[in-house]
Amino acid sequence: MSAGEKYFSSKTELISFVQLKDESEVILKGFELDQSIPLPVVTDKLLSQLNKVDSDQGITLERVIEGILYLMGADQDFLHHDYYGRILEAYNPDMEKELFKKALLALENGNHMESGLYLRAFNSLYGTKEGLFYYAMVLEAMGKNEIEEGSIEDGNNYLEESTAILEELLDEDEKYYPAYYKLGYHYKFYEQYVKAKLTWDKVLIYDPDENRRQEIRQELDILDPEYRVELGLTYMNNMNYEKAIEVLSKLMPKHIKNWYANYLLGMAYRGYGDNQMAMEYFYGAMDSDPSIPEVYNELGISYFNENDIEKAMEIFTQGIEAGSQDDYRLYFNRGLGYLNLGDIDNGFDDIYRAHQLNPEDENIKAQLNAIERYRKNQ
Repeated sequence: MSAGEKYFSSKTELISFVQLKDESEVILKGFELDQSIPLPVVTDKLLSQLNKVDSDQGITLERVIEGILYLMGADQDFLHHDYYGRILEAYNPDMEKELFKKALLALENGNHMESGLYLRAFNSLYGTKEGLFYYAMVLEAMGKNEIEEGSIEDGNNYLEESTAILEELLDEDEKYYPAYYKLGYHYKFYEQYVKAKLTWDKVLIYDPDENRRQEIRQELDILDPEYRVELGLTYMNNMNYEKAIEVLSKLMPKHIKNWYANYLLGMAYRGYGDNQMAMEYFYGAMDSDPSIPEVYNELGISYFNENDIEKAMEIFTQGIEAGSQDDYRLYFNRGLGYLNLGDIDNGFDDIYRAHQLNPEDENIKAQLNAIERYRKNQ
C-alpha cells in the first residue's frame, strides 16, 4: 500500500452512516434514494453516536454529499460506489467542475487532507490528467510538510509517490508540460541533476507560458555546475574520458576556484592518458582547498605514473601533514613508495598503519603478508 493510500484510507474513521426511516422523503431530481442503503456523513460531536435518523433531525442533503465525497476519497472500492456516484450526479449535474474546484480551493488553503480526499473522489469518478496532476501536488505538499517537521522517511515516501504519478502522466502524454515543470524540481531535490535538466528542457519546448519558461531558464543556469559534474562522472564511469573532459571543461574558468571541478578534470585527463594535464588540475584543486586527502592521493599517483617515486612520497606526506592522518590510502601509497625505494621497514610501518585504519581492505592485507614473507626469507 502506497503512503498516500495508507494515509487517506485511514480517513474512513471520519465517516459515520445514517439510515433513513421509511417515512423520510429525500428526493433528488429524477432520482429517489434507496432507503435500504445507508448514507455517509462526516462525523462530528453531534453525529458521533447516531446510526439512524430521520430527515427532521438536522441531516441535510449537503452533509450527505460531503460524506459521500469523503468516503469515495478514503475508500475507492466501497460497496455502494456506483450508487453514491449517481447521487452526486443527480445532486449537481456539474459535479465534475464543482468537485475539482473544491479540491483546488482546499489545496490553496493548505487543507491537504480534504483536497486529497476530494481529488481521489474526483479521480475515481472522472479520471482526468488534471485530477492526477493535482493529487500529485497534494502528495508533494504533504511530503514537504513531513520533511520540515523532521519526519524524513514519511516525507520521502509521499514525494516518491508524487514523482511516480507525474512520471506516469508523461508516459501517457509526453507533451503534458505541467508534469515536466514539477518533475524537474523533484529530480533536483533528489540530486538527479541530469534528469532534472532533461526534464526542464521539455518545459522550454512545450510550455506556452513565458513566465514559467523564464523561471526554468534561470533554474537551468543554477543547475548547470551540478549537471556537468553528474554527467562528467557518468562518462568517466563508462570510461569515456574524452566526453567527460568536454563536459567538465565548460565549468572553467567560472569555477576555477572550485576544488572538486579541478579534481574531476584531473581524473578525466589522467583517464584519457594526459598525465601532465591531470597534474595541473590536481594542483589547482590543492590550491583551492589544501585539506582534501583525495587530491594529494591522486596527485601522488600521477607522480608514480611519471616514475618520480620520491616526489610522489613527498605529496603523500604533505597530505598526511595537512590533516589527513586518518586516510589509509595516503599511508598505503607512501608505503608502496618506500618499498619501491628498498626501504622495507618504513614501507611496512606505513602499510601496517593503513591496515589499522582500514582492516577490511584485502589488498592491504595481501601486501602486509607479502612483506612478512619477504622478511622471513631474509
